[in-house]
Amino acid sequence: MNNIPMQKEITLLRQQNADLQQQLAKLTSESHTRITQLEKELQDTKKLLENYQQAEIKLKADQAELLALFNAIEDVIIVVDSECRYLTIAPSCAPLLYKPPTEVIGKTAYEILPAQLADSFVACIQQVLKTKKNTKIEYSLPIGDQEVWFEGSVSVMDENSVVWIARDISDRKATEAALREQEAQYRSIFEAVSDGLSVLDLDTGKIVAANPAFCQIHGYTQEEFFYLDPTDFVHPSCFEKFGEFINVIKMGGEFHTQAVDIHKDGTCFDIEVTGKLLNYNGKPHALSVVRDISQRKQAEKEQRRLTAILEATTDIIGIADVNGNSCYLNQAGQKMLGIPASETDKFHISEFVEPSMLDKFQTESLPTLLQKGIWSGESKLLSRSGEQVPISQVMIAHKNEQGEIEFLSTIARDIRDRLQIEAQLRQQAEDLAQTLKELQRTQAQMVQAEKMSSLGQLVAGVAHEINNPVNFIHGNLTHLEEHTEDLLQVINLYQAMNLPEFETLSEEIDLDYIQQDLPKILQSMKIGTQRIRQIVLSLRNFSRMDEAEFKEVDIHEGIDSTLMILQHRLKEKPQFPEIQVIRDYGSLPLVECYAGQLNQVLMNILTNAIDALEMGTRKDELPTITIRTAVIDANWVTIAIADNGMGMSEQIQKQIFNPFFTTKPVGKGTGMGMSISYQIITEKHAGKLECYSQPGQGTEFVITIPICQPIMA
Repeated sequence: MNNIPMQKEITLLRQQNADLQQQLAKLTSESHTRITQLEKELQDTKKLLENYQQAEIKLKADQAELLALFNAIEDVIIVVDSECRYLTIAPSCAPLLYKPPTEVIGKTAYEILPAQLADSFVACIQQVLKTKKNTKIEYSLPIGDQEVWFEGSVSVMDENSVVWIARDISDRKATEAALREQEAQYRSIFEAVSDGLSVLDLDTGKIVAANPAFCQIHGYTQEEFFYLDPTDFVHPSCFEKFGEFINVIKMGGEFHTQAVDIHKDGTCFDIEVTGKLLNYNGKPHALSVVRDISQRKQAEKEQRRLTAILEATTDIIGIADVNGNSCYLNQAGQKMLGIPASETDKFHISEFVEPSMLDKFQTESLPTLLQKGIWSGESKLLSRSGEQVPISQVMIAHKNEQGEIEFLSTIARDIRDRLQIEAQLRQQAEDLAQTLKELQRTQAQMVQAEKMSSLGQLVAGVAHEINNPVNFIHGNLTHLEEHTEDLLQVINLYQAMNLPEFETLSEEIDLDYIQQDLPKILQSMKIGTQRIRQIVLSLRNFSRMDEAEFKEVDIHEGIDSTLMILQHRLKEKPQFPEIQVIRDYGSLPLVECYAGQLNQVLMNILTNAIDALEMGTRKDELPTITIRTAVIDANWVTIAIADNGMGMSEQIQKQIFNPFFTTKPVGKGTGMGMSISYQIITEKHAGKLECYSQPGQGTEFVITIPICQPIMA
């Protein structure tokens, strides 16, 4: 029993031994791997050390070689840091230094150089260090008693320093300055000339130099001209002249001609060319002077064309100096005024002003011309043969840049034919206006007649349809009245018998009231039917559709019929009182007239009067229409219709009878009623229709027509 724990302990020890052996094997393997790695690194280090030693030997050799070169170069070679502190200076450059090397080493540019130059040095150094790119800079320093120019080349040496190599370029600068001065003198002349200057190679014919004027004339830049052949800008028609130009210059002569060149945009233009021999860059060349004469050529062409036009026109065209002496007169003027061509510059312009126009010419035309620079209007000329010529004329005063008049010109047109045509046209216009007026009146009459015809037919039809049943009712009312009287007698008889049933029924139906009211009802019905018959009669009288010819008519009957139709407009309305109608009728005979048309006039005037009263009346007055009739001179009757409205202005009165004139709002009036009324009275009845009105005093229309109409042709 005691051996069991011991066996467990032995087993545990064996297990631990196995684990230790396994860990030992692992550590041994890792140690061998690490030893192998360290041996390889040692070999690499030895090899790197050998390479470094070889590089160090080479670097020392290179440094020695570089130092030899550094000391041998005569240019200024210095090494400076980022703040432009002088670190190293080549011994050979001492004579070109601003100060001796001993006074420079270890100091910054701000301690040695002017502040502005030091700023530019530091900015240049920092730019090179930042971009790692070489750069160049030109600057000057006062060394000894002269200004020395340097060209500095700056390169990166390490992260915080650069190598600055400066070369003396004073001689080059002096040469450049001399060349620039000479070039400036040459260019100032070459470029200031307004004519085109060019230098041509006599062998190739190409341009080797051209001034701005030459380039502007042709539209090319100087650089473009260097690549052009003469055939690119010389017109083909002038190639032969160009060859002649080259040959003459080669022989030392001068050449002058007119030719045609081609602009860059392909357009052609005229030039005037002068050429001579020029020694340019040690070689004979041709100096060409070119002048663009296109405008001059065009002006000459325009002048010839204008002269041709002036001579061909039928208008008078003349030119005079500031004193009025003729300088030019075209053929039309010569012919019209009778002046020979040889005398067109030998007269004063006032010689041909027609005497009646002379005062206007001196007091109006000429002062206006001198003040405003132009005058236009109509006048008259007098030819040498004594003929008067009406003209439409324009005179112009031509001024220079200083505002001074240099010469006068005029264009005058014979308007005799025009005046005759205008007279004919005016007459035609008047005739057409009258015709148009007649057409408008006729059209308006036709429209109104059609409307009135339709209205008359409607009124007549309504009157006819109402009249038949009204007559039937009115005729039977007599019989109904008789039957009612008979029935009342029977009722009275029954009352006398005192029958109980009858008494009871009489009380139920209120027989006494029926006996009293029934005759009244019948009487009211008779009055109503009589009123309807009167209205129907008025409608028939107003329409008068069957009266196409003159007929003797009772004027008062027509007025009453019209008032009957307008009764609804005369009655009292909300917030507007009844319109009072005062009839002041005289004793009138029957009057010959177109009854329907006269009723139409009465309707128009009365309707306008009602409209005017509805717009307002005179202060503290009831709206009133007064109708007066009377006989005048035994042969005429007048009908005056007046209202106490607000009246109208004189301007409106003048237009009241014009077609389409209305003072009513849109949609409430056509403007034809009074116009047609005026035509009916004046043309159809040979009478007068007059209007009298003042603002605030009301309006009165007065109709005057003959009692007997004259026989119409």
